[in-house]
Amino acid sequence: MKNVIASATKQSTVAFFLLAALILFGCAKKEPEVDFKPLQMHWVLAEGEDDSQMPRKDNCVILLTARLMAEPPVQASTAGELSYKVTYGRSSENPEILKFDGICRNLSMMDKPECRWEATCDADCKIVVNFHNGD
Repeated sequence: MKNVIASATKQSTVAFFLLAALILFGCAKKEPEVDFKPLQMHWVLAEGEDDSQMPRKDNCVILLTARLMAEPPVQASTAGELSYKVTYGRSSENPEILKFDGICRNLSMMDKPECRWEATCDADCKIVVNFHNGD
């Protein structure tokens, strides 16, 4: 009889912890989902630049692409998919900063705010994007 009571107590304890975990998981604050716009990026090394002088370039490219997909002008675009030609190189003011200039490959969209932008990636891989808003 003691074994039956001990077994029932263990099962109740396990059931209680499972229920508590489910309640906590269900009540956990969830971050809103970001709807990413599909992009095609065509990377072009700036004239006179050397990829080997840009050790953070790959990290910057990944972070920049993710950032662009969520940017308001890109999100508001009526284009199903945006395709950019992106020229990159080191900043002339500070070689630690990488500079990216993006332009839509579809020339008929050049007056759209999402079609011309520039971005920088600093030594900490912090990305700053500025759109030219059709200028």
